[in-house]
This record gives sequence, structure tokens and C-alpha cells, in this order.
Amino acid sequence: MKKIKILAPGPLKFNFIRDGLEYYKNKISPFISLELIIPKIKTSGLNKEQKLIKEEKVLRKYLSPKDYLIILDERGKMLKSIELARHLEKILEIHDSLCFIIGGPEGISKNLKNEAQEILSLSSLTLNHEIALLMLLEAIYRSFTIIKKFPYHRE
Repeated sequence: MKKIKILAPGPLKFNFIRDGLEYYKNKISPFISLELIIPKIKTSGLNKEQKLIKEEKVLRKYLSPKDYLIILDERGKMLKSIELARHLEKILEIHDSLCFIIGGPEGISKNLKNEAQEILSLSSLTLNHEIALLMLLEAIYRSFTIIKKFPYHRE
């Protein structure tokens, strides 16, 4: 079975994000299996490099060698909604598992970026990782409505 996995450091701080994630998880579920993994990572008292290393170590526990890995970063490649839909469709024709990683406030380690098949961007703006997570779920939902020709996206 095809699946999309999304990894991001937690915990989530905002209730409206939790509500939005639950809303989009339910909307996506008829199209594909979605696993949202937000492990609590304690990084207080650590410097930037230590935080990145700790987040990488924890997030790696949830990665599989079979995952097609996409890192989200503001400096990544930006796609329009229809381009993203077609791109996801092509990836999922070949791979059973697609994994997105959203970094915490310090970003994502160089090691994970180097191992990723792709680095994409949701916006050229720097976004709070919780906002980026919510935007990613909406973008995934929009992509599947485009793929399945479900009335949602408008040009």
C-alpha cells in the first residue's frame, strides 16, 4: 500500500495547528495512507549544532531505506500546485513510501539534506515549522484532488 509519512520535531504548541492537521488528515485519508510523526524532542540548553544533531538522531528512527525522502526548506525548489500534484503522482508510481521532513526552528541537518532525494520549498518565506506542517498537509490534499479530478483546486 502506498503511503506518505511526514516527520517534524515536536511537541506541537498551537491547538489551531493540531485541529488543522486533524482536519487535513481526515480529508487526505480517502486518497492515501498518511502517517504524521511528531516526536517530542527536548533541545533546551543546546546550541544550534547540537539541536540539529539531536533532531536528526530522533527523526532518523522513523526513516526507512525504502522512503523517497523530501526535505522541506525555504531554499528548496518551489512547485506550483499542479506541478506538485504531477510530481507526487510520478514518485508514488515508483515508490511505495514517500517521506517529507520539516525541520524545527534551526532547520535541518546537512546530513539529512545530503541524503534526501529532493529539497522542496513551500514558500520563499521563513515559516514556523508548525505552520509549514499545516501548509504541507493542505498542499498534499490539494495535490490528490488534482490527481483524482476532485473539485477543489481552481486555476
